[in-house]
Amino acid sequence: MIEIDETVGEIAASWVVRLGSDQRTRADEEAFRSWMEEDPAHAQAFADCTALWDGAQHLAASDDGHRALRPLRTPARVIGRVTRRTAVFGGTGAVAAAAAGIAAFVVLGREQMLQTAPGEQKRVRLADGTGVLLNTDSRLRVKLSKSERRLYLDRGQAFFQVAKDRDRPFRVFAGRDEVRALGTAFEVRRVGSDVLVTLEEGRVAIYRDGNPRDEPPYKSGRRQSRSLPEATLAKVEPAAVLTPGEQAWVSSAEPVSVRQVDLRKVQAWRYGRMILDDATLGETVVDLNRYGGVQIILADPKLASIRVSGVFHTGRPDDFVDAVTSAFPVEIARQDENTIVLKPH
Repeated sequence: MIEIDETVGEIAASWVVRLGSDQRTRADEEAFRSWMEEDPAHAQAFADCTALWDGAQHLAASDDGHRALRPLRTPARVIGRVTRRTAVFGGTGAVAAAAAGIAAFVVLGREQMLQTAPGEQKRVRLADGTGVLLNTDSRLRVKLSKSERRLYLDRGQAFFQVAKDRDRPFRVFAGRDEVRALGTAFEVRRVGSDVLVTLEEGRVAIYRDGNPRDEPPYKSGRRQSRSLPEATLAKVEPAAVLTPGEQAWVSSAEPVSVRQVDLRKVQAWRYGRMILDDATLGETVVDLNRYGGVQIILADPKLASIRVSGVFHTGRPDDFVDAVTSAFPVEIARQDENTIVLKPH
């Protein structure tokens, strides 16, 4: 049993509210990481408050829960009231709180599925202290053990702020490829069968065709691959090792391609933004449509080659369409509550 200090609990609650806001900044994230590293109790308090926040939202979705939470006004007040009591963590690390019974962080020894719907983002704290931010329409499976930390990005995009643990490698698998963290902050995105890896801090090593043992053998018409033993895997040379500011494109058909990128643009999705610099309209529309809501359709393939620059909100496709139709010879062919079709003017 761990008693969460009232002051620590209130600070943790304020962090949950701040980091859940679309006004959060990079400076906020850096200050939060510093606070988390000051004391292991901070990570536990934050995980508790996150669970209560999610639990409050879950309860508010029902009629009974809405009536029960109405006097509290906001989830922040729910968090504030409960953190003034003793927070109890069982041996597995699951939170016992708020009748919702939701664990907001991954516990040791079991696989947990984390996922987001189109337009949704989810921030999760793992039991080891690692922070994970899932982007829209993503699915991540996590399994923590005493010897390693394994994560499987089945689809979408995730940003990881990895807690240091020399005794347990942090391994992210995307299909048949592996990104192994060496104490770092990085993101992984699946784009079809390809993988995009961007490093912000520390180092990551990329391994090809690893086929993790926790997944079924990879089926193909030619063979079935099986995972390499740990001792053998440790001897395998990485296809690439990234340094901060580098991005790797991992394609099944080509060698790993590494380039320098503007991290400000890469990070924009975490704040609900897209920063475009001479991007094609076709690529931008595909990316924007990932966030759900009204879908943009290009009626003429020629429109895809138009080059677009600017800063746009990922949750406001109508604003993006207004900007495009004002700046280019493009107009709305038809529009309904689900789609906006664009054609040449």
